[in-house]
Amino acid sequence: MKVFQQIKQTRPKKSTWSRVLFAVFGLMGIGVISAGVFLAVEWPRAVLTSSTGSLADIRLKGITQNIVQTTAIANGSAIPVSQQGGEIVPTIKLRVSTPVTVTITLERPPWISWLIGKTEKLTTHVVTPAATLLNPVSIGAAGDPVLSYFTTPVRVVSVSGSNGTTVTDLPVASSRVPLKVSSRSAGTLDIAATPDTWEVLPSPSQLVYFRDSSKGPIGILNPNVTSLTPEAPISITLSQRISSAFGTKLPTLAPAIKGALLPKGSWTRPTPYSLLYTPTSPDFWPSEHFTIHLPAKVALALPNGALGTPTSSILIQGASPSITRLQQLLAQLNYLPLSWTPAVRSSVPTYPQQAQLALKAPSGSFSWRWSMPSPLTSLWQAGSYNVITRGAVMSFEQFNGLNTVGLANPLLWPTLLNDIANHKVDPHRYSWIEVQKSLPQTLSLYENGSVVLTSPTNTGIQGLTTTNGTFPIYLRFAQNYMSGTNPNGSTYHDLVYWINYFLGSEAVHGFPRAQYGYQQSLGCVELPVSTAATIYKEVHIGTLTTVLPS
Repeated sequence: MKVFQQIKQTRPKKSTWSRVLFAVFGLMGIGVISAGVFLAVEWPRAVLTSSTGSLADIRLKGITQNIVQTTAIANGSAIPVSQQGGEIVPTIKLRVSTPVTVTITLERPPWISWLIGKTEKLTTHVVTPAATLLNPVSIGAAGDPVLSYFTTPVRVVSVSGSNGTTVTDLPVASSRVPLKVSSRSAGTLDIAATPDTWEVLPSPSQLVYFRDSSKGPIGILNPNVTSLTPEAPISITLSQRISSAFGTKLPTLAPAIKGALLPKGSWTRPTPYSLLYTPTSPDFWPSEHFTIHLPAKVALALPNGALGTPTSSILIQGASPSITRLQQLLAQLNYLPLSWTPAVRSSVPTYPQQAQLALKAPSGSFSWRWSMPSPLTSLWQAGSYNVITRGAVMSFEQFNGLNTVGLANPLLWPTLLNDIANHKVDPHRYSWIEVQKSLPQTLSLYENGSVVLTSPTNTGIQGLTTTNGTFPIYLRFAQNYMSGTNPNGSTYHDLVYWINYFLGSEAVHGFPRAQYGYQQSLGCVELPVSTAATIYKEVHIGTLTTVLPS
């Protein structure tokens, strides 16, 4: 009985320890679960995403981590940024559509860094946003604002028009932006916009607007049709649909001068309200005139905002040429007594590039090919359409079978560029006639810088003196009659030989006289007939004749 009682007395003690152990392990389990829940909720983590209005957005969750570095790289270079409430914003202006790589370096809490590392890097790749103008044409009633629409809501809008340029920061980004314009019936605006304030305004797009076109179609031409570059496209925008104003017909384009090269471009319809002429090769040569024939009459908006009289014919013109470039080409083809050396040696420009250079010459230097007398060298000036250049142009035109009308010749520039491409140089030696009025009067013929012939000559008598100056030969005859009135009132009708007209009725020619070397003629420069025949073979249209005072 005693033994039994002892056993019964020990059972309660064992049960107490079990309960204690159970409680301990239970509490430990609860602690582990709680710790797991805590870690699941508060585990340090970060999310880096692209964001509207900034380059990127950083969001930290769980136990706070420290941001130790923020970098942004664009085009291989670091750009400064600032962090504003999780938004990463550049502190300098960036161009639209620029790829940017944003990297955030985070420092983890010490209690976890031993397990998964001290730092963490997050990277995202973004492209700065861009907005494109959706409506190149805006049509409305008089007094209404011009509405512009964009592919993306914009914050900054730049508008350039007849009243200058205005840049507006919108309080809220919007895809629809009303624009204030003058009271003009039609006009053009150059519009640039950015979705964010920290972006650089891009190149503008053109918006054509019309107001009150109830009296008939209004048209706007672009660009300036009095200064077209050789390959300039021409747009015609109407206040009515092209199909309503013109039907199925398209405009035609023709040179104003018969015999000029025909334009080779074509017309397309980029919008229901516009037509676009695109050259397939250089069409609009410097100073050349063309006519656009429209299928119906249109009132064109003038630069001052007024409307012109409705017309179906529009005159357009190539831009003014670079005289320096003209001289460079003539020198390369040996039509000038000077040579030209480019400042930078490069590959030979293509034909379209040569056409563009006709308006803006490359840099370089001219130098005289021979040692020439000052009465000729003093006439030269680069960039000036001086008599030396004018004579060279006439020589070039005559050699190529063109009308010798100078810069007005529509075939001048295309022929020049063809000769450059084919290395077709002047076949003549460079000739120059110098007439000295000092007694005894003499004529000297220069070729390639050297005197090849000297002869006594006669110039005009008192009251009919030969004009001093330098003039290019413009007309030639092997023989012809000259008629006029003598100082005594009698008339003459004389056969003269080997005639080179250089100024009006004044010419270098052969005429038989008993002697030469003083004033005898009625204004011309007279030579022995045999000498005149020799000179006639050595000179040509464009050869300069200089008459020096006594």
